[in-house]
Amino acid sequence: MKITSLLSSGVLEFNDLGNVMKGVSPVIRDIKLNPGQSKYLLETSEVLLSAQSGDIARYKAAGKISVNDLLTIGAGASVVLTHNFGFLPKVAMALVSGVTHVSFDASWVTITHNLNFTTTTLRNTTGGPLTIDVRLS
Repeated sequence: MKITSLLSSGVLEFNDLGNVMKGVSPVIRDIKLNPGQSKYLLETSEVLLSAQSGDIARYKAAGKISVNDLLTIGAGASVVLTHNFGFLPKVAMALVSGVTHVSFDASWVTITHNLNFTTTTLRNTTGGPLTIDVRLS
């Protein structure tokens, strides 16, 4: 899941994503977004709970963040998404048609990943522009 700050000033803190127990040791994930900054988050239970009823949900409802990537890719053009996951991500896409999201034909885009699995490239294979909502997890 990608979150992007829509603020022009100020820092957003995601307090419900801070301390995560992994085994017997806590892992501190200090999640802060500066104005215009984006961050890809792994879809852990903490992230999904935050998106449903926590800080992510509240910031989104207040218009302070956007969630996922809404991209327009020109005919034959490519876009590179830098996520730094370090493993092969699942890519989900929906075509944006007007104000609705509709089924997506996988043949419309080719998906490639670099060898370290830190970037994912989407290439539009259609004869026209595509506006798609992309989610990496």
